[in-house]
Amino acid sequence: MARERQYTAWAAALATAAELSRRSYDVTITFGNTPKVDLLCSVPDGKQFKVQVKGISSRNALFIQKHFLEGTLEPNLFLVIVLLEDNKPFQFFILTHEEAQEAWRAIAYDSTGSPVLVKRGQRKGLPIKEGCEGLLWGSFKNHENRWDKFPKNM
Repeated sequence: MARERQYTAWAAALATAAELSRRSYDVTITFGNTPKVDLLCSVPDGKQFKVQVKGISSRNALFIQKHFLEGTLEPNLFLVIVLLEDNKPFQFFILTHEEAQEAWRAIAYDSTGSPVLVKRGQRKGLPIKEGCEGLLWGSFKNHENRWDKFPKNM
């Protein structure tokens, strides 16, 4: 039985918050009230950063708001993708905001300059949801367990 989308999202956000806390970061969950941000974090010396968390249940693609991929670059913003496969340990893929935008630019256009966008619903024959594009598995799979990208404790 397929897991409902909200369960995957919640599991991913809570798992990421737990892992960051385990690594001695202070973490606050925004409960969906802050655009582009699921977790507000800081290191004990006060350096703050934000995390957008996306949960996926298969090695395929993830969908994310287009403004995250094309908006103003934020150096203190990170993307954590959590792979939640049934009966397997969670896998974490960590990208800086810049890396996520670079990955998006790499897949957003083909060699002729024509847009090639992955849109929610496209693969299942569902109506396409404009403004919600995606990153393919290959664009983030090499960022597994890159916890070193987060600000360090001083």
